[in-house]
Order: sequence, then structure tokens, then C-alpha cells
Amino acid sequence: MLWLTGFSGTILLVDPYGIAPWISIEGVNARRTRAHEDGYRIQAGHRLLHTDVGTITLGSSRVLDGFPRQLPDWPGGYENLGMSGVSGFELARASALAARNDAIHCVVIGLDLRELSTDSNTQATYWVTPMAGGSELTSTAKMLLAPNAFSRALETLYDNLTGGSDTRWENAYREDRLRGRFLEELPKRYRYYGTYQYDPDRLDFLFRGIDALLGSGKQVVIFIHPVHAWYEEAVQRAGAGEYETALRRDIAARLTARSGQAAAEHACFDGPALQAWDFGGFQPVARTAPPTADGLAPSPWYYVPSHYRPTVGRAILERLAGHEPSDPILEGFGRRLNAQTLDADLAAFQAGRQAWLSSQAPWAIEADQAFDALDANPPPPEAGPRIFLTHSDHVDLERQVERAARHTERRRAASRGD
Repeated sequence: MLWLTGFSGTILLVDPYGIAPWISIEGVNARRTRAHEDGYRIQAGHRLLHTDVGTITLGSSRVLDGFPRQLPDWPGGYENLGMSGVSGFELARASALAARNDAIHCVVIGLDLRELSTDSNTQATYWVTPMAGGSELTSTAKMLLAPNAFSRALETLYDNLTGGSDTRWENAYREDRLRGRFLEELPKRYRYYGTYQYDPDRLDFLFRGIDALLGSGKQVVIFIHPVHAWYEEAVQRAGAGEYETALRRDIAARLTARSGQAAAEHACFDGPALQAWDFGGFQPVARTAPPTADGLAPSPWYYVPSHYRPTVGRAILERLAGHEPSDPILEGFGRRLNAQTLDADLAAFQAGRQAWLSSQAPWAIEADQAFDALDANPPPPEAGPRIFLTHSDHVDLERQVERAARHTERRRAASRGD
């Protein structure tokens, strides 16, 4: 029993994942140097229940790295709750959890084909977060008994005592290495999308979680990520372009099915309670130059083809808020996506691709030649086991949606004085 107390007490004291960020002890945990190790799932799971800001963003590492962590000047407050490697399954459960936080008024959700693949449902630490469906106390207890959490606590304590850190993480976006990472992504994405399988059931699952948000009176904005043209072209050349069209059609159809939704209680953006935007599809910012090899001329918009910089994330929020763009290249950035705009959006996607292919920009020619070489000598496909949602997954989500609905009804009854 003594060793168990020491094991759990160390995790509780150090709090490596930052679930209690207001507790900061110099030399112990003032720097949460290992909070990223689970993709920020544990931290985000607790923050979904406790954040007091009005606007949050959810999504994969594209959101985590591509949006500011916080925006002190954002009306009502803002917090980035992205999670690396997140799936549509996890986004649905995160949405149902956020529906129970009355402080949150608006939820912005980043999405692309990766979140709707048959790769996986969850990352390992998902099961020790409040998103998994248990009480927050249960989630905390699971974390306090997790060997990985103990390991992270010791690493965090050591880093704070010695001044060390996770240099691998800190150097992930070193400017002098980003050109190489741009080049690495060409075959990597080509391999992945050559065997990609789109699962519309995951989109239905996500929208069921979004229903919990809408039922609680929140505004929800879904957006498609603005990946670089090298990434966009990899999807097309690998033969998965049809899924880009299917994703946009399916989002528009699900918005139509919810067109009678009541207005949001405290809207942050003009427009309906549920709306979708397309920031992908070879838009001008995506057709810009990659970084130079020496790191002296970095891309101001992208770290790597799959990950944009916070300047882009801030531009997305500003566009949603109806503000004028800060740079001419952002004129017209983002297109509304619904049944009425779908055909125009798909046409703009194809026009953007043609503008990229015919631009004769050196970096467009370079990518085209690289894909020609991959076509001629395809690399081994990146294919793993297919994982599909089960009946139990849907039942568990329904329980969470119903729980959120009960919470909302109690809140509204209290406000009526019932």
C-alpha cells in the first residue's frame, strides 16, 4: 500500500499532463515539459469540463499546432483544445463532453479525411480521460494508477530540477529542418492515401456528438483544414480525390438534415447555430512556396504540408468572425459549405488545383516531378488493420448525448425558476 501511495502521490503532486495548471511549483512542475506526450488528451479532456472561455477549437495536431493556444483579446475568451492524432470517434465524445460545460458558447471543429478513416478510433490515453464516459473522479483515479503517467511525472520532475526538456519535441519545427520535412511528406502522404478508406459512419458519429452541442444551445462551426498544395496533390495523385468530394457532399447533407436547428443561445459568429466552411482545396495560401533548405526563408503559413502555422489558424477565426484579412493572399480565404454552395465549392476546388498545376512555379513543378516518379515506382503501401465503429460505440455515445441533454434541461429549468 505504501508503494501505491507513493506512486499515485507522485503523479498527483507533479501533475505531468497539466490537468490542474493553476498548481505550479518551482523546481517540481512549473514547466510541464511532457504534457504533450499523450497528444494533450488528458489535459483537454479535463479542460472541456472546466474551461471558462466562450470559444474553443477542437481537432487534430493541425488545430493543436496551427491555432494560438490562447487569445487574450478574443471576445468571451478562447482556448485551443486540439489533440494530436485525434479521430472522428474522439471528436464526437469530446463534443458530447463539451456540451455539459455551460461556459462554452461556441465550438470550432477542424476536420479532414484523416479523422474519418478506418485507421483507429482512439489513442491509448483516451481511456483515462473524461471523454471515455466515466466521471471525472474515475478518470483521475485511472490516471493516478497509470504507469505511463508515473513515468511522465518522473521525467517532468527531472526536467524541472535540472533545467532539461524534451528536445525532440522542442525541435520538431526547427526552421532549418522544415524543407526536409516538406520533401519527406510527399511519399509519406502518397503511400497513406493510396490505401485510404473513407468511413461516412464516422461522420455520422461525429454529428451525433455535435447534436449534443446544438441541443445545449451552443454554436458549432465545422471547417476543413487548409493543408499545403503538396499535401492536396498527394491525395489526388494517390487516387483518393473522390473522397474529398464525398466529404464535402456528406457534410452539406448533414447540415441540411439539421437545418431546422434553433438559434444558438450566445452566437460568436454570424450565421446559423451549425455551419461549415471549406478552407482546403488548393486555395491561394496553400499554393505558396515551401521553406528554403537553409531555413532563412521559411513559409509564413506552413510548418510542413500537413500542418499550418498559428497565423493561418488566427486567419480562420478572423474569417469566421467576419473580419478583414491581414494579408492580400487571404482575400476570400474560406468558403461556406452547405447544400446551396456545394457545387460552387467543388468547382472552386478543381479551379484551385488547375491553377496549381498550371502555375509553373518551381515548387509546383518539383512536386509534380516527384509524384511522377512515385507513379512510375510506387512505394510500399501504408496499410494496417481496418477498424470500424460497433453498435456498442453508438450506444455509449447515445448515453453521453442523453447525459448532456439532462444537464441542459436542469440548467434551463433552474433559469426558469422551475
